Amino acid sequence: MKIVLDTNVLINGFKDEYSYEKRIIDAVIAGEIEAYANKQTLQENKLISSQLISNDDYQDELNNLFSQINWVVNRRQIRVVRDPEDNKILESAVEARADYLVTSDNDLLSLEKYQRVKIVNPSEFWVKYKDEGEDLWKQLTNFVRGQSK
Repeated sequence: MKIVLDTNVLINGFKDEYSYEKRIIDAVIAGEIEAYANKQTLQENKLISSQLISNDDYQDELNNLFSQINWVVNRRQIRVVRDPEDNKILESAVEARADYLVTSDNDLLSLEKYQRVKIVNPSEFWVKYKDEGEDLWKQLTNFVRGQSK
């Protein structure tokens, strides 16, 4: 599964160890989910997080996350929301052929979908991610039991 994380997801993950944002970050670090960003956004994320987060342990986790991010090059400009930075995030999601853009930004969320990229908040993503994983697990279990169709 491919995703692009908006900066607000990274910052909000710091607020609560048990939040959906933190769970998503942990899943990316564990290699369970592929995350993508363009170089500029990744650099901005590093700068913003270093300014807003003083917790060294969480900063280390974010640095671990940043090392897991796959880079994309935004080859075309998209202008569908007011904020140019939000458009850049959306460009990265399209270029990466991401399944999801995970954000708490209302302008992006109001789109719901752009091309094939579903735009969801962290809790919606987590539910969909867990449901898809559970379906795959059920398929594997049925296959092992010889019940595949």
